[in-house]
Amino acid sequence: MPKNPKYGWMHHKDGPHMQPGILSTGEVQEFYFPDDHSQFPGCFKGMEQIIRECSLWLASGNLLAQCKGFKCEVGKTDCCCRWLLFNQPDFVNQKSQLEELITSHGHICDFYPKYHCELNFIEQYWGAVKFHYRGFRNQPTTIDEMEKWVLECLDSVPLLQIWW
Repeated sequence: MPKNPKYGWMHHKDGPHMQPGILSTGEVQEFYFPDDHSQFPGCFKGMEQIIRECSLWLASGNLLAQCKGFKCEVGKTDCCCRWLLFNQPDFVNQKSQLEELITSHGHICDFYPKYHCELNFIEQYWGAVKFHYRGFRNQPTTIDEMEKWVLECLDSVPLLQIWW
């Protein structure tokens, strides 16, 4: 994410855009210049402009875009543009596009912790399927045979094993 729009973060006309933020006043904060802007029509505003609109820009005006190696000083909240934005309530509380899609259809979206396959039921399920598949004595010789065996293995795992 650039600090300034002149460093160019252009989107395709119909490409994905970040959703607007919410200022402390409750007003919507657009992250893109309007299409009729004289210098940057439809361009991302850049971190500096967004921070200025939030009234968080320091008087010194010497904020880095990001700390070297993304390693911000412990305990500091205003060391760089990236850290300032990452700690804003509207940024912290923003759901991912996937989560918004799931909840908009009335479902619950529950993400598992990263890299904990033993907590993820789908990994238990695939493990059982692969174990069952390897138990076949003869290897499949055709695609149709393999597909039949895979489907049989998928159906062979009891629901109780998936749930626990």
